[in-house]
Amino acid sequence: MPKSPNIVMICTDQLRFDGLGCTGNSVARTPNIDSIAKRGTSFANHITPCQICAPSRGSMFTGLYPRHHGMTRNGLILDPSKEHFTHVLKKAGYRTYGLGKFHFQPTHAPAEYGLPESNGFWTLPQSEGWDGPFYGFDKVDFVIGDSFTTARGGHYATWLNTNHPGAADLYLPENSLDDEPDEMEELWKASIPAELHYNHWMADRAADYIEKHTDDNPFFLFMSTPDPHHPWCPPAPYCDRFDPNDMPMPRAVTGELDKMPNYIRDEIWTDGSNGETTYKDFVDAGTFPIEQGSWQNTTAFGEMSLRKIIAYNHALMNMIDDCVGKVLAALEARGITDDTIIIFTSDHGELMGDHGLIRKGPMPYRELIQIPLLVAGPGIPEGRQIDAMTSHLDLKDTIVDLVGHTGQPTDGTSLKPLIDGTKEQVRDVAYGEYYTRAVDNQYNKTIITNDDRLTIYPLAEEDNWGEYFDYASDPGEHDNRFADRGKSERIAQLSAQLETALPGTPPATGSILGFF
Repeated sequence: MPKSPNIVMICTDQLRFDGLGCTGNSVARTPNIDSIAKRGTSFANHITPCQICAPSRGSMFTGLYPRHHGMTRNGLILDPSKEHFTHVLKKAGYRTYGLGKFHFQPTHAPAEYGLPESNGFWTLPQSEGWDGPFYGFDKVDFVIGDSFTTARGGHYATWLNTNHPGAADLYLPENSLDDEPDEMEELWKASIPAELHYNHWMADRAADYIEKHTDDNPFFLFMSTPDPHHPWCPPAPYCDRFDPNDMPMPRAVTGELDKMPNYIRDEIWTDGSNGETTYKDFVDAGTFPIEQGSWQNTTAFGEMSLRKIIAYNHALMNMIDDCVGKVLAALEARGITDDTIIIFTSDHGELMGDHGLIRKGPMPYRELIQIPLLVAGPGIPEGRQIDAMTSHLDLKDTIVDLVGHTGQPTDGTSLKPLIDGTKEQVRDVAYGEYYTRAVDNQYNKTIITNDDRLTIYPLAEEDNWGEYFDYASDPGEHDNRFADRGKSERIAQLSAQLETALPGTPPATGSILGFF
């Protein structure tokens, strides 16, 4: 009986669908990631059920909606009793290794909880030498946090601070390679050498694992980068590879936010220039009274800052692409590329100035919920694009199906019939749900079809809070027609369908380890 294929899964944080060369971005320099699409299959209509990190990742691994796997928002714990696809793979004889950012546990949980993916855990004696097991992984190497916070706890922080004392400070904005700080305080050129950066640290360890895995059991390798999530602070030489002046401006229509729920227009963030809380203060505090996502209206800063955001985002993706190249080269060096399924995806997207907004938030714009999914390997058609709608809920069933196994029932379905051509579609709609942390009325749930998108806010007191976009006339979601009487019948139809799929409303905003 032939050996089951190895699996390498690479996940980014906050990468929208159109952020790659292979998905149509003419500025992106992602040749290694593009090569996965060239020798495999890409999914052009792939949707996450939540536009926030932790719930989306929970759905990725369990195949369940956030309301069913329990990690409904950031700062909660993913229920370890739920079956993850790593558990199925382990039962099937796979060796499982993960490294990077998992987001299964709260970064700021108190040390006494003993949660390995929290910084507090790494102040405890039991952290010494700990590397798993963890949610079906035999071994893990953590990168906890983003940017400068990655040096505070976890395996990468331990390595960096032990082997390169003082190097952690090179991530900080005050040590930027820029001559002057940008008016947008989440933009700088990090002075950390690229070879010490957490992305290259992960890639080097992933390549080393591939090189040294020589037993008869197949392996599952998960490499999850914190980037290109804000703050945008690429190191040299990546930070200088994209001229901000050459970046195309985002897609925004004057007055479009006037038709949206009014919370979206409220600026909930500042640049700290007048003594207000900065992003660094926000992260350092460990308690967060504002809603998740920290979206911001682009009127808060100038055009050059927006162009820098786009340029630095591309720079971070260019670095990630180099790291993906290291992993692909390791597979080639072992001669096991043809025996390995390679998956590339992200947890959710980024507004990147579209609609006059940056970062992410409760509003499920297409830029946040549509993400890349590339799959290559044995039995996967080469150079094929699948336009049928798919969901992160489908990943668990797909992964275990591709290697000939099954798991417990999920809210998703295997995409293997799409891959092998036995079906043209496996779903005609996708559903999503956003649970709040701070403001109850921003809870929303969404139905997406190939023709339109409806989002409702069942806890909002405002009658006009809702979002309806007709893709035939408005594929970019710039004209909210929720108040259009001509669309009331369609909105009622979709509302009933949505309520059947995701009935009821969540309890009032509470706190179960209520940390970021």
